[in-house]
Amino acid sequence: MNENKRQAPFVNVGSSLLLVVFLLMCLITFATLSFSSARSDESFSQRIADRKSEYYAASNEAERLLSQIDRLLDVADPADLDFAAIDSLDADIAYDPDADTLSYQVKINDKQALDVVLALEETDGSHFRIEKWQTVTTRKWESDDKLKLMPIP
Repeated sequence: MNENKRQAPFVNVGSSLLLVVFLLMCLITFATLSFSSARSDESFSQRIADRKSEYYAASNEAERLLSQIDRLLDVADPADLDFAAIDSLDADIAYDPDADTLSYQVKINDKQALDVVLALEETDGSHFRIEKWQTVTTRKWESDDKLKLMPIP
């Protein structure tokens, strides 16, 4: 009977050691997953911050051009628009005489631009009305519909 009592503590020590090793492996796994998740969240947040900064820089540039156009329209009558003065601005501004609009684009990044369209009309002391202030895609989307299911010799 003394032998049974001596074996019981050894079995208890072995099972508690296995439990500690299992818990340690679980903690290491969860720590690795948490670190990986935090790292991908940080990368995603940085990309979003970069995109927002690019958009606001382009928006500021579009506002600067809008201010210059407003100053030109203050000096001249919109009906007698001075296209030489508009051409002297730092942007490619297009005039559509049929719709009586001015339009220009400000590049945000390689894939997007800020598209601005101004309708020339006298309303409430202003010379124009903003018809469009929109982010548009400038790069053509190309799909890759090819699936390699079997290698063909």
